[in-house]
Amino acid sequence: MRLALWPTVLLLFVSGAAFAQKPAAGEYEATLDRAEQLFSKSDLDGVIRELGPWVERDATLAAAQHGLGLAYYQKSDFVGAIRHLSVTLQLEPENSPQWRQTVEILAMAYYFSNRAQDALPLLEKAVTWAKGDTNISYTLSMAYLATHDGPNTRQSFAKLFGIDAESPQAYVLAADLMSQENYVDDAEAMILAAREKRPDLPLVAYKLGLIALTRGRFEQAAKHFRNELATNPGHSNAWHYLGDAYFRLGRFAEAIEPLQRAIWLNLRSARSYVLLANVYSQQERYFVAENTLKRAIDMDPRNYEAHFQLARIYHKTNRPALAKQQMTVADELRESMPGK
Repeated sequence: MRLALWPTVLLLFVSGAAFAQKPAAGEYEATLDRAEQLFSKSDLDGVIRELGPWVERDATLAAAQHGLGLAYYQKSDFVGAIRHLSVTLQLEPENSPQWRQTVEILAMAYYFSNRAQDALPLLEKAVTWAKGDTNISYTLSMAYLATHDGPNTRQSFAKLFGIDAESPQAYVLAADLMSQENYVDDAEAMILAAREKRPDLPLVAYKLGLIALTRGRFEQAAKHFRNELATNPGHSNAWHYLGDAYFRLGRFAEAIEPLQRAIWLNLRSARSYVLLANVYSQQERYFVAENTLKRAIDMDPRNYEAHFQLARIYHKTNRPALAKQQMTVADELRESMPGK
């Protein structure tokens, strides 16, 4: 699930008068003051140390629960944030600034925990008072998408992008976002609905080809890409993915022509060079594959796949020193990839 952007939150404590009847009210308010100062310094562990003992003694202390929830949220400990903010939600006066902040941050904690269904009712509340907040609107749209709610996904994103929710473009927009999240069944249904609204809608065959490719239906994907290229021969990506489909089908000779055309249309497309080199390698045309990979590396020196494939070619052509050199570069690039 893609993460929405979310700014640093501010700690909102309720008025000290709310604790006038609590035992050790003065000591408690002093603790809240210290916690607020620690929060402003981003000392989140300090906030937790200050407030934790209070909620252990009395779980009904709304401000302490609120502060703990926000501290855990800022630490990206969403389980902890949910634990405290779900309690806070029942304690704070409805529609107070503190309660609204609890609603918003609890919604985000659910969303970031891949609990979109739990986030939805809170986001639907939050969007009513945060009409200009695109982060909340975007997260609501993504939550609808994650729960496979096609109509609300389309309407929500259409509103966010300022287009008519019933237009074919709105259906295509929703389909593109569904595809990015690999919800290919939802995306296909949305694309087909868009085509029903406008049979001559551009790029439909291309988008259906991408969906088929994602599903591993390579023959079907190739058919869609050929249909796209029949009316849109200048689409370099369609040529690339047609070559990709043929490659995955093991039809290496047929893959060369579309990949060459993809390169002619986009001379800086390193990925098309790499895929073309793979085709040549499968045909044991190692010299041509080597030169093709060197061209890709010239364009994109940090292309892991190009260095990895070049190392394999050096190995197959009995050049172990060069193979080791390229594999070292490939390993370094792989280690530097996001998520490593």
